[in-house]
Amino acid sequence: MKPFHNLTNPGKLRRLRQLADFAISHYDLDQPELIYHCFETNLLYRVTTKSGERFILRLASPGWRTLQDLQAEALWLRSIDEDTDIPAPKIIPARSGEFVLPTSIPSVPDPWNVSLMTWVPGRLLGGYLNEPNLEKMGALFSQLHQHSGAWTPPAGFSTRRFEHWLSRGEANSILGNDLSPEAAALPPASRDLLERMSNRVEAAYAAIDRADLRIIHCDLWHDNIKIHHGVLYPFDFEDTVWGFRAHDIAMAMLDLLETAGEERYPALLAAFRRGYTALMDWPIDPIEPLQIGRMLWMINWVARNQSQWLGNMVERHVPVFEHFEKTGQIILPKE
Repeated sequence: MKPFHNLTNPGKLRRLRQLADFAISHYDLDQPELIYHCFETNLLYRVTTKSGERFILRLASPGWRTLQDLQAEALWLRSIDEDTDIPAPKIIPARSGEFVLPTSIPSVPDPWNVSLMTWVPGRLLGGYLNEPNLEKMGALFSQLHQHSGAWTPPAGFSTRRFEHWLSRGEANSILGNDLSPEAAALPPASRDLLERMSNRVEAAYAAIDRADLRIIHCDLWHDNIKIHHGVLYPFDFEDTVWGFRAHDIAMAMLDLLETAGEERYPALLAAFRRGYTALMDWPIDPIEPLQIGRMLWMINWVARNQSQWLGNMVERHVPVFEHFEKTGQIILPKE
C-alpha cells in the first residue's frame, strides 16, 4: 500500500473517508450518511441520519490543535448548552462518553482528533454585514463573555492563555535572536518599527486587568457566525482559550475592517458596541494595539512559511504601523 504522504490529494481524501467511516461508527446514530463538506485545515463531513437529524463530523488535522485544546472547546460548548440559550453547536458524545476521539486506522498515519456536533443552520453573516446584524453580533459577544466570566472550568481544563501576539508556541522569526535570513535583511528602519510595535502590543496586554481573564472564542469573526431567521448562530470554537474580552473583540473587529472597508467600519463598529453595551460594559482596554499584534502575527507567519514575500509584507504594513504610532488608529495596508 502506498504511504499516505505519497498520495495525491484525492487519494488522501479516499483514505480519510475510511477514517471518517470508522469514527462515525463510535456514535449512536441511526444509519448516518456522510457527505464531504470541505477540507480547510480540518476535514469536515455533513452527517444526516435516517430520521433527518443533521450533524457535522470534524476530523482535526494532526498538529493543528492539541487534544487538550479540543477538549476545552467541547467542555465550553457543553456548558453553553446547559447554562444558556446561545444557539452554539451541541457537542455530541461518542458511545464511550468522550467528546473528542483520537482516531486512527492502519492506512492513515497519526491519530486525527474527531468531534461530532449538531449542524448549524443559516448563511454566513459575512454576506449580511449591516448595522442591525452588527448589534446582534455585539450582543452575542456579551452573552458569551457573561457566561464565561461566571463559569468555572473543571479540573484539567486547558491552561493556555492568549496574552501576547504569539501565544501558541510559534517561533518568533521577525524579532529577537533567531531571525530568518529575510527578516535579518530588512532595512534597519523597518526592523526598528517592528520592534516598537511589538513593545506597544506587549505593553497593552500587560496593562489588562487580570480579573478580566476568562474563556474566549478567540476567532468569532463574522464568517464563524451564521444567521438564520434573524438569529445569530456562532460556531467553530476550536480556538477556545483563556483570554481577555478586548482581545476577543479586537480580532473580530479587525476582520470586520478588512471585509467592510475603512468607510463602512466606524458605523458597523458603533453598532457592534451598542449591542454589546446593552448587556455588558465595554472593556476599558483599547482594541487597536491588539489588532497591531494580529498584524505582527501575520507577518511572522509569512516569515516562517512564505519567507520570499516577507519584504513585501513588511513594506505594505509600514504605513499602517506609522499611522498607528501617530494616531492610535488602525488603517488597512494598501494593495
